Amino acid sequence: MKKIAVLAVDGVEETECLTTVDFCRRAGIDVTTVSVTGKKQILGSHHIIFHTDTVYDEVDFDDFDGIVYPGGPGTAALGEAAGTRALAKQFLEEGKLVAAICAAPGMLSETGLLKGRKATGYPGCKPEGGADWTENATVTDGNLVTGRGPGAASYFALAIIGYLLGAEKEAEIYASTMMP
Repeated sequence: MKKIAVLAVDGVEETECLTTVDFCRRAGIDVTTVSVTGKKQILGSHHIIFHTDTVYDEVDFDDFDGIVYPGGPGTAALGEAAGTRALAKQFLEEGKLVAAICAAPGMLSETGLLKGRKATGYPGCKPEGGADWTENATVTDGNLVTGRGPGAASYFALAIIGYLLGAEKEAEIYASTMMP
């Protein structure tokens, strides 16, 4: 069974975080929600409170096939949390999935991690000198999956499923969720 970690911080865009969790669990992916705040309770960007499965310091990320960076106003804090950017670098170098949506691709691009890769993200959160930015809803470039923003959250989750489990499972979840 494939296993991913979805990182969360106060100010996370709930749609991007929880749609990914929901769709991936429907597909049979073992999803662990991980708070980088040191506490399991998260206050999303639209004042929705939810609880993560665990906290960052208690996770051995070596066991995971992928890591997901949701966006939102909390993205800067996500990028400043100890180890989160280094973890993305490690996963990219090891050929494991790194998925980022909204402001998160820009946050990762600031470090040079996405240099020369195709990506998408929230308009205004695309720093110069990093990725080859597109306006697509989602982009998959090797082991990097990026999404544009909240409206693309379902497609972002499907791209993660497609990467980890293949096109057939992606199509199954697409159909079962009655997406247009």
